[in-house]
Amino acid sequence: MEASVSLKKLGKVLNDRTVLSGLSFGIERGSMTVIVGDNDAGKSTLLKVIAGIAKPEFGNVFVNGLDVQLRKNETSTVVGYMPQSPDFDRQLTIRQNLTFHGMLYGLDKDVVRRRVRKLAHTFEVLDYLDDFPESLSRGFLKRTMLIKVLIHDPEILLLDEPTTSLDIRSRYIVWNYLLSKKGSKTVIFTTQYIEEAERIHDRIVIMHHGKVILDGTLDKLLSDTGELHHFQIHFELLPDELYNNLIKLTTLVNPSKIGKIFDFYARERKVLFDVIKMAIGSDLVDYRADKVGLETLILTSRERLHE
Repeated sequence: MEASVSLKKLGKVLNDRTVLSGLSFGIERGSMTVIVGDNDAGKSTLLKVIAGIAKPEFGNVFVNGLDVQLRKNETSTVVGYMPQSPDFDRQLTIRQNLTFHGMLYGLDKDVVRRRVRKLAHTFEVLDYLDDFPESLSRGFLKRTMLIKVLIHDPEILLLDEPTTSLDIRSRYIVWNYLLSKKGSKTVIFTTQYIEEAERIHDRIVIMHHGKVILDGTLDKLLSDTGELHHFQIHFELLPDELYNNLIKLTTLVNPSKIGKIFDFYARERKVLFDVIKMAIGSDLVDYRADKVGLETLILTSRERLHE
């Protein structure tokens, strides 16, 4: 399929620190791509560079085949960017903010009015349009920010943690809307909610220190990295001596101590019995085996980089 966004050896430096390093990949038109990773992974910076707000030191970003830095006027009309923090003018009401923003794109005032009303109804903020930003909660501001992003009907949505600060109902409202646009709009978003990333994506991009370390669907990423199991063994007491002996087992992945719990991953279930055999003389209480998902994938991928 044709790419809406293409990155070519993209690099970005902030305060003498590399925050994006040699990124090269394309994002298909009409797809939903979620970007996950640690707080310093470079996710927000990547969205800003794609939007043309931040300038890369190296490489290029193309939107619909146009270089974002060289053709900002054309690319800005097809991109809608939502930052993590609301950026409304505090001296204007929400309605005035949205109207002004829509008119910046050359939209007729009546067109803006109709779109604002329709989107405000969708995101259930119709009764708050004449309020000032400072009087609204962060959750309401997040939803009105989405209206601002959508007001000029962009083809590509760049959303930086769009559901942070939203309650469960509001999160479902947002994602039901975005899922209804699947195929017609390209959506690239970051999220801190692992379950959200697992459920709502065509593609997952996992970043670490400015680099893409894994890229694909969750099923594909899990199958490519091999079968992995997550275990927790509960003790009445987990002494340091026992813990230090357990972590010497070379078949364990990312072992750790959480209070009286020994937490670890393994590629074979039989490793659990090796651990229990070593701990048989201690006060074992219980054990638990969990289904491995995206959180484990992020954790173990990061660990492999440091091996």
